[in-house]
Amino acid sequence: MEALLLGAGLLLGAYVLVYYNLVKAPPCGGIGSLRGRTAVVTGANSGIGKMTALELARRGARVVLACRSRERGEAAAFDLRQESGNNEVIFMALDLASLASVRAFATAFLSSEPRLDILIHNAGISSCGRTREAFNLLLRVNHVSPFLLTHLLLPHLRMCAPSRVVVVSSAAHRRGHLDFTRLNHPVIGWRQELRAYADSKLANVLFARELATQLEGTGITCYAAHPGGCCGSDYKQYVFGGWAWAWWCISDTQRISLEIMTLQPRCEDVETAEGVALTVTGVAQVKIMTEKELLAVACEQFLGKNVQDIKNVVLQTLEGHLRSILGTLTVEQIYQDRDQFAKLVREVAAPDVGRMGIEILSFTIKDVYDKVDYLSSLGKTQTAVVQRDADIGVAEAERDAGIREAECKKEMLDVKFMADTKIADSKRAFELQKSAFSEEVNVKTAEAQLAYELQGAREQQKIRQEEIEIEVVQRKKQIAVEAQEILRTDKELIATVRRPAEAEAHRIQQIAEGEKVKQVLLAQAEAEKIRKIGEAEAAVIEAMGKAEAERMKLKAEAYQKYGDAAKMALVLEALPQIAAKIAAPLTKVDEIVVLSGDNSKVTSEVNRLLAELPASVHALTGVDLSKIPLIKNATGAQV
Repeated sequence: MEALLLGAGLLLGAYVLVYYNLVKAPPCGGIGSLRGRTAVVTGANSGIGKMTALELARRGARVVLACRSRERGEAAAFDLRQESGNNEVIFMALDLASLASVRAFATAFLSSEPRLDILIHNAGISSCGRTREAFNLLLRVNHVSPFLLTHLLLPHLRMCAPSRVVVVSSAAHRRGHLDFTRLNHPVIGWRQELRAYADSKLANVLFARELATQLEGTGITCYAAHPGGCCGSDYKQYVFGGWAWAWWCISDTQRISLEIMTLQPRCEDVETAEGVALTVTGVAQVKIMTEKELLAVACEQFLGKNVQDIKNVVLQTLEGHLRSILGTLTVEQIYQDRDQFAKLVREVAAPDVGRMGIEILSFTIKDVYDKVDYLSSLGKTQTAVVQRDADIGVAEAERDAGIREAECKKEMLDVKFMADTKIADSKRAFELQKSAFSEEVNVKTAEAQLAYELQGAREQQKIRQEEIEIEVVQRKKQIAVEAQEILRTDKELIATVRRPAEAEAHRIQQIAEGEKVKQVLLAQAEAEKIRKIGEAEAAVIEAMGKAEAERMKLKAEAYQKYGDAAKMALVLEALPQIAAKIAAPLTKVDEIVVLSGDNSKVTSEVNRLLAELPASVHALTGVDLSKIPLIKNATGAQV
């Protein structure tokens, strides 16, 4: 039975949808001009809200579209301005799922708009969920946020009375039952969703009635409206990457590709800011966005069109923006900074294609060239500039490198010298420690060597002692043998030598004893002779000594008595000896030649001296110098 009722309900709903799709609703009547009035319509970017805003705009009212999606809201405002001819249609952001957004909207509206005549709470949802604060999303959007927004905007409504508040409810409120203990409980299953939706609509009706009661007499009228069956965007279902049920002859299904589309925009001979004609080609990757709101926008724009048609639309948009941007840039900006150029194109084109539900994944400049060789000339100049800068940079780099190299070399040398010093210190400490260790090792080695040598000496001593003992034994044996040999030899010598020798010796002894007696007697006689001679000579010497002593004594007394005369006599006595000593070298001289000039008397004086000298010496000393050959030859016949 339940399934039958569900099927009947679905058939009735399908009938209503077909009817409202095929039969055009009659135009709204009975309302005059609304020029000078301001109306706020929530959820006005599609469906009943959009149609309501359109009718208000046609009647001259200033309409504020309070929507969550900026793209869809601005697109709806643009459409309404175009269709109604009223430019007083604007968009203001409002997210009924956030109380903070509601307060922000109210603050912005009260500060920017001088009046409010009509407030229509049209926005609503039928599916359940949770807000960021974990509150019941359906109750928040359908009732709590409209309740808060109304109270925040009441000052303007009171000021502009007569004014009105319209709460779009539903006949489903009759099935609602508010349980204030379960308002925030989780909703599970479609039955609970239907019940929660009915509860929220009941809350709308109760709110409208209570508000009307409280505002009675203020000029503010409050209504709760049941829109009835309608066919709008709320009944559209978007499925991507899955499947859905579609009724034959009732449901309309269309497909749109979500694959990436590659576009190659090309702008030929477009003049830049400097008037240079350039040809620019690029590559763009785009796709239809899959977010629910943006997907709906894309479907509105491109459903029924093939992929090539979509590409053409997006390509023309990109090429148009590319041309407009080329006209604002210089050739250098375009050619040298392609990434910035491409980024600028993306930033400018993204909002426009975004309003179509298209996302630009990437956009790059493929090629830039011209037909007048401007870029090549620019490249030559830039190449020369770059080459110049490169040369300067190389020179500066080499200079800096040289300076840095010198600094590094200095630092290296400082570190090296410090390291060398530390190494030398360490080496010195190592050598000292090594010397100490070597000394200890040498001492131990010497001790070990000495101990070894001492032990070796001891062993050698023992060996030598054993050898000596062996030699002693051998010698003893040898001595014994030699003793026997001696005995034998002795006996042999006795027999062969001793006996004859003893006889000869006895004979010689007898002869020697006789000779000895003879020599003794002769020696005694000679000794007696010498003694007698010595005694005689001693007596003579003694007598001569006594006579000499007496003579010396007498000389001394005579010297003392005669004084200087005695001394002169002694000198005269010694003079011959002195002269002899002086003349001794002259005995070896063969000839003396004395030379002088005509007026010189040297020769005559020498001759006279030589002639007189021998006589004087002979008279004083008794020495006859004329007997000396050299002097004899020198004096000649005068001597």
